[in-house]
Amino acid sequence: MKVAAEDDSSPSSHQHPSRRQVLAAGAGAAALLHGRTLAQAQPAAAQPPTRAAVDAWLRITPDDTVTIMLAQSEMGQGIATTLPMVLADELGADWPRVKLEWSDFDPAYRHPQYQWMFTGNSESISTFFPMMRTIGAAARILLVEAAAVRLGVAPDSLRVEAGRIFHDTTKRKLSFGAVATEAAKRDVPKAPQLKPDSALQLIGKSQPRIDIPSKVDGSAVFGIDVKLPGMLVAAIRRAPSPGATLKPFDRDALKARPGVRAVVEIPSGLAVVAQDYWTAKRALDQTELIFAPGPLADYSTEAQRADHATRLKTAAFDVTAKVGDSEAALAAAGKTYHATFEIPAQAHATMEPMNCTAHVTPERCELWCPTQGVEMAHAVAKRLTGLPDERVILHRTLLGGGFGRRLLADFMQIAIVVAKAVGQPVKVIWSREEDFRYDAYRPPMTHAVTAALGTDGLPVAMTHRVVSPSHMLYIFPRGVLQADGDWTRPIAPPQAYDEMSVEGVAAPPYAIANTRVEQHRVETPLAVSVWRTTGHGPNNFVLESVIDDLAHAAGRDPLAYRLTLAASDLRAVAVLKSVATQSGWGGTVPAGRTRGLALAKAFGGYIAQVVELSVATGDGKTKAVKCHQVWSAVDIGRVLDPGIATSNIEGGVVWGLSGLRTEVTFSGGEVQETNFDGFDPLHLWETPTMTTRFIDSEAKPTGVGELGPVPIHAAVCNAIFAATGERIRALPLLRSGYQLT
Repeated sequence: MKVAAEDDSSPSSHQHPSRRQVLAAGAGAAALLHGRTLAQAQPAAAQPPTRAAVDAWLRITPDDTVTIMLAQSEMGQGIATTLPMVLADELGADWPRVKLEWSDFDPAYRHPQYQWMFTGNSESISTFFPMMRTIGAAARILLVEAAAVRLGVAPDSLRVEAGRIFHDTTKRKLSFGAVATEAAKRDVPKAPQLKPDSALQLIGKSQPRIDIPSKVDGSAVFGIDVKLPGMLVAAIRRAPSPGATLKPFDRDALKARPGVRAVVEIPSGLAVVAQDYWTAKRALDQTELIFAPGPLADYSTEAQRADHATRLKTAAFDVTAKVGDSEAALAAAGKTYHATFEIPAQAHATMEPMNCTAHVTPERCELWCPTQGVEMAHAVAKRLTGLPDERVILHRTLLGGGFGRRLLADFMQIAIVVAKAVGQPVKVIWSREEDFRYDAYRPPMTHAVTAALGTDGLPVAMTHRVVSPSHMLYIFPRGVLQADGDWTRPIAPPQAYDEMSVEGVAAPPYAIANTRVEQHRVETPLAVSVWRTTGHGPNNFVLESVIDDLAHAAGRDPLAYRLTLAASDLRAVAVLKSVATQSGWGGTVPAGRTRGLALAKAFGGYIAQVVELSVATGDGKTKAVKCHQVWSAVDIGRVLDPGIATSNIEGGVVWGLSGLRTEVTFSGGEVQETNFDGFDPLHLWETPTMTTRFIDSEAKPTGVGELGPVPIHAAVCNAIFAATGERIRALPLLRSGYQLT
C-alpha cells in the first residue's frame, strides 16, 4: 500500500487516490457503499450507525475489493492491521482482499470521545473497537438483506463467509461485490446484531502485519521518502536557545551559494531551500549566524531541580485524590517514611527525523506528513493559509516513531511557511540537532512521598506530592494558533490536563486507608508535552519504588506485600501471580543476579514485570547494570492480536530501558544533548531476553502501545536495590552511579 506518489505529473496526483478524490469521482468509481459528503457522517463511535458513517469507513467495489479507511496513524504499533481486522471480521470479509486507505481530515474520523482526530494515549483500540464492530455488522446486514432479495429467500437463511453470502439449502452464493450496489440503497440498521465471539475468525489470532512487507522491501513511504515533481528541499537552523532571535547576517552571500534557491525566515532562525538537502544543509553550515540571547538564557537543569525542591516545601498544592485522613494518621504514627524522587526531562528522539512536505498555492494547501495529530495539522494549515476545510489536503505517511512528538504541528507549520514563500512543493527536514533543541520534552517532575506503617507492616497512610508542568497544556491552550476559534478550545477544564501529572498514583491498585495526592503545576518556559507513557511512567517509578521500600521496611517479600495490598483488585492480583509463576519468583536465581518486581495499572490495562539483572563494578566510576531477563504478565482485556500485542509490550520494554540512561539537560537555556552521541538509547546487543504472557480476561479491550514501558523503571531499580541495598531516587541511573550496559 502506498500513500504518496513519487513520479506523478502533479503534486496532488497520487497513484492511489485519496478519500477525497474517491468521493469526487462519485458513482464513476463504482463504489458500492459509496459516499455522500463525509462531513455529514455521524462522528460518534458507539452511536447507531448511519449510511454516511458506514460509507465513511467502508467501500466495496464490484470486483469484491473491500476498502477500509484508517483514521489512526501507523507508527509501528500495528494499528493499521488491528483496527481493519476488527471491521473485516465482523463484516465477514475475505481478509486477503481487504485494502486500506488512510483518511484525510474529516469529522467522520474523529476520536469518538474527544471529537478530535489524533493517535495517542493508547486509546485507538479502546475507543474505535466498538465502532469498527458496529459498522462491520451494519454493512454485513445490508449485504445479506440485498442478497436475500436477489435470491428470493429469507435473510436468516443466509450465512456470510470470506466475502461471500451463501444459501446452503440451494447451494447458491453471491459475492459482496455482486450485491453491494443494492445494499447501499437499503436503510442502515439502527442496532445491528454483532456476531457471537465463536463466529469471529480473525480477532484473537495473530495476523500478518499489513505494514511489514513494504517496510521489508523498501517500498513503504515515510514522510522522509516523499518526492514530488518540482519539489525542493529545505534545511533549517534556529537559535541554540529556543526563542532567541537571529542577528543581521549576509543574506545575499547565502542566497548566492551554489544550488541555493531561497532563504526564508522562520521563528528564531532560517530555512535554506535548495534542490536537495545536502546542498541546503551545507549552505547553512557554512554561513555564520549569530543569535541574541533568548528568554531561556537563565534556564538550567540545576535551577529547575532547585526550583522544584523549593516548591515542594512552599508552593500551594491542589488535592487530586483523598481517602480518609492521611495527615492525622501520619501525625499519630510514631515513625514515618519520607522520600523525594526526581524525573528528568526527556527527548522523544524519533528515529525518523522530523519532516513535512508542503505545497501551498492560493487555491489549495497540500501536506505530506508523518503525523499523529491530523486535526491539529489541518487546523494549523487553515490558519496559516486562510483556506477553507476542503482546500486543505493532508496526506498521511507512515511514521518512523511518534512517542507523542508528532502530535504537535510545529514541524508542519514551518513547512507551510517555507512552501508558501517559495511557491513550489518543499520538503523541510530537521537535522537531529534541530530536533533535540526544539523538541517538546517530557516534563521534569519532582515527587515527595510520606508514609507510615501499621503494626502489620502495611501502610496505614500515604501522602504523595507532585511538582510538574502540565503534560497537555502545550498541546491545547498554548498552541501556535491561540487566536483561532475552535481548535484551541480546551476539550476539558485546564485542571483536567494536569491529571496526567498524578495518573497512576491518584487511583493505584493498592488499598491504603488514608491517602492524599496533591499536585502543583509549574509554569515552565520550556516546551513540554506528552512522552510515551505520559504521567504513568514516571509516577509508577515513584510509587513502585516506595512500595518496595515499604516492603523492605516491613521485612516482607515484595510480591507477597503487593498481593496483600492489591488483594481487592483482582486484575492486579492476576498479573502479579502470573508473572511470579513465569519467573519462578522466590525460587533459585542464577549466581550474581537479583530480581525486581513492579506492578502498573495504566491505560485501561494491568501489567506486572520481573527483571533479572546483575551489577558489576563497571568503569570504576559507575556500576554496570546488565538486564538479563524481563518477564511481563499483561491484562489488556480481550487480546485482539497476540503477535502485535506482544511486540508492543516487548518493544516498550526496550524503549523503557533506554529511558534509564537518557535525559536532556539544559545550561544557559541550551540543550546539552543534541544528538545520539549524548543521548544513548539501548542497543540491540543490550536487549534482555523477554517473555510475555497475557491474562485470559473479559475486560474491555484496550491499547497496549504504552503499557510495556510503564513499570520497567521501577522493576529495574527494585532489582538494583535487591543487589546493592541502594535505592535509586533520581533518573537516569547515572545520577546514582549506575550505568545500564
